[in-house]
Amino acid sequence: MGGLGKTTLAKKVFNKIGVMSHFNCRAWVYASQDFRARDLLLQILKQMQIPDGLRRKLEGMSEDELIKELFEYLKEERYLIVMDDIWTTEDWDKIRNAFPDNSKGSRILITSRIKKVALHVSHTLPYDLPFLNEEDSWELFKKKVFRGKTCPVELEIPGRQIAKGCRGLPLSIVVLAGILTNKEKSFHIWSKYVGHVTTFLARDDDICPKILFLSYTDLPMFLKPCFLYFGIFPEDIEIPVRRLMHLWVAEGFIQHNDDRNIEDVAEGYLEELVDRSLIQVASRRIDRGIKTCRIHDLLRDLCIKESAEEKFLEVQSRNNFSTNNSRRLSILGTDGSSTRGYMSSNPSISIYARSLFYFGNDGFSDEDAWTWVHKNFKLVRVLNFEILRIPAMPKSLAKLIHLRYLRMEFSNSLSVFPDCIGNLTNLETLYVKGSLTDRSCLPNGIFRLKRLRNLYLSDRLPLPFIRKKRLSSPWDSKEALGKLEVLSIAFLLYDRQKKSFPVVLGKFPNVRKLKIQFEWCSFDFVWQAPNVFPCLRYLNHLEILRIEDCCMLPPDPNLFPSTITKLTLKSVELEVGGGLTMLGKLPQLRILKLEGRGYKPNRALETQHDISIRVIADSFPQLHVLKLNQMKIKEWKQETGAMPSLIRLIIIECNELISPPELWSLTTLRDVKAIRSSGWARMLRELQKEVGFKLLIQPPIPD
Repeated sequence: MGGLGKTTLAKKVFNKIGVMSHFNCRAWVYASQDFRARDLLLQILKQMQIPDGLRRKLEGMSEDELIKELFEYLKEERYLIVMDDIWTTEDWDKIRNAFPDNSKGSRILITSRIKKVALHVSHTLPYDLPFLNEEDSWELFKKKVFRGKTCPVELEIPGRQIAKGCRGLPLSIVVLAGILTNKEKSFHIWSKYVGHVTTFLARDDDICPKILFLSYTDLPMFLKPCFLYFGIFPEDIEIPVRRLMHLWVAEGFIQHNDDRNIEDVAEGYLEELVDRSLIQVASRRIDRGIKTCRIHDLLRDLCIKESAEEKFLEVQSRNNFSTNNSRRLSILGTDGSSTRGYMSSNPSISIYARSLFYFGNDGFSDEDAWTWVHKNFKLVRVLNFEILRIPAMPKSLAKLIHLRYLRMEFSNSLSVFPDCIGNLTNLETLYVKGSLTDRSCLPNGIFRLKRLRNLYLSDRLPLPFIRKKRLSSPWDSKEALGKLEVLSIAFLLYDRQKKSFPVVLGKFPNVRKLKIQFEWCSFDFVWQAPNVFPCLRYLNHLEILRIEDCCMLPPDPNLFPSTITKLTLKSVELEVGGGLTMLGKLPQLRILKLEGRGYKPNRALETQHDISIRVIADSFPQLHVLKLNQMKIKEWKQETGAMPSLIRLIIIECNELISPPELWSLTTLRDVKAIRSSGWARMLRELQKEVGFKLLIQPPIPD
């Protein structure tokens, strides 16, 4: 049954250091009841170290082509694939041919509630998770409530009674423990919860849903809508935390009365839900912050049930085309016919609807669909379309003037991006995935979005050029995108007339997070990229910066704001112009990620394989995390006193390193990973004996 800990146990296995070292290729995917073979195959391939060229082609491949690509990739690997929550034998049969039996010790691990499925997949007997006995229930309860501290003697008796009342179901235990974690540790308080559990037991055996409901009713009022909101998302998906934060803000869930950034307040809300064991951490960022999260199926069912009763939200899936006039609607369609079926069954819904989500492979691809949206969602604040198959962004979107959040992912190229997007004056977050067919820029209307705080543009959707000769340029307004805090631009296009890149970045003084990628029209232009960097010095609030496909970095450290705490450089030549020495002078830099993909922007650089890196003394004073991925470095020299605060070191596929750095002075190191980097492995094992950090080497080398 749900809540026994199948996924938890599988994760323990998947993340065990010995297991990670044994398999040089691993992937974790969620199957769920809404199984889509093509999506699952895509998820697996995206977790593999495949070439960038192939990665860009995956979305356009058929299911059979994806099976072939995955088979070809895995046949030479020792792989571990975990498929969580498989429901039918047919689901497995659809994808089984993607996994070669290559006699290399590869493994596939599944979890399922259906024993028939487990027996069908494997000839070996499945492992049946038992319920916890009373003693183990109490130990788990103590661990969650006291977090390693001792339980007071007067609380042991009521605590054991509460744990026993959960009938050995781990999910019930940890959720109930999450309630008491934030309560006063007194006999008086705990005895009340003994009464709750006893009452549930006296009624019937359906104890788990009642305990989960108790956890919901115990939430403070400001957290209840945040928790119920998880019912909007499809079952078993990993939810990006940043996207969730933007949605909560757009919905008005976040109480914000101080100088803190509103997304930081929202992240605190999520952390409290995690502390209460209502939400699970799916993955973490390199700084250990929460990157993605998920909700257990039983808790998601609770969200949907309670939301329907309170008219908070409704979820429509497959052929379930009823409506209860909720404020929010989530359509979990798998094809266009299911979406059209819902619209024909509900030509008119509540005029009070505030949010519309669509998750599916097709839908909202014709004029009737958009007419239905505009008729029923005139007051909408949130529109979220995961996949759209339309040639142009509908101009009628401009009539939805109350929009605060708009996410549109187009599966094809856009012929039109209307200038009237500027009419959405309340818009705070805009995410557009797609490309313009004529390779033109976004319309100037985007600069009328004076409340816009988060702008995500991907796959060749560049910002407009600055034309100094134009009399009324949108850039001239001091208020143009003046509140922008997050700017992610997939490409900065090269201006062939001016023979330079557009100098636009200095126009966003309040940006805290910036991602830029250069697109090269010709290799002759690569040396023009540094002309962009002087704009960065005006970004006095910049904290997170990612730069991709830039030939070289400028030697002047003053061109980068001193406020930067996290920096990612991909396909960037470092030592041309002393780039690494310059980065070492950034006073607040805590995370540095250097990623190379074998990209050579100029033929003159092809011979520069013998790059020698030198980290000088007293450089990188605040650096906590350093990640090197596919860097073509032959020699690394580390002076004493450099990187004095380094805690985590990650080296991935840096096999050209002949002389690893002497890291003996880095006594702060606690966690080191060397993945497919044989040049580092033996040195790190010797260093581990001196420093005593946690070490993972994958694949392992002989002792």
